[in-house]
Amino acid sequence: MTRLAMWSTTLLALAALTGVTGCNSGRYPVTGRVVYEDGSPLTEGSVVGESTDGGAPVMARGSVGSDGRFEWGTERPGDGARPGSYKVIVVPRALGDAELAKGEQPAVDGKFTKYETSGITFDVKAGKNELNITVSRPKAKGK
Repeated sequence: MTRLAMWSTTLLALAALTGVTGCNSGRYPVTGRVVYEDGSPLTEGSVVGESTDGGAPVMARGSVGSDGRFEWGTERPGDGARPGSYKVIVVPRALGDAELAKGEQPAVDGKFTKYETSGITFDVKAGKNELNITVSRPKAKGK
């Protein structure tokens, strides 16, 4: 095999390897589950993180599935988050007018929907990351 052929083969192998491993732009997978205090899952909503490392805020978010599981994405669903510290909120599915008229409440206590009150922080590190969150239901409204 000539030197040129060897270099071509090597470059082709490197290109294939790069395609397989992907260029994650410095993002790493963040997966997790949102459950209530009794262990049952939140079945609809989103988990949103905002970076707290200074500079322009970076947002990562993931939709919560029927089993409570989510996966963060930054530019598209599931593409991960950049390393750093994040403040986190859990946003339940929005209720429609008819549901509100019946007196239904959101699935999650309102304190989890604001960065200032959620109390949830998370550090994304190189590699796989797991963020499991326990939330509470809203307190029943007094009459």
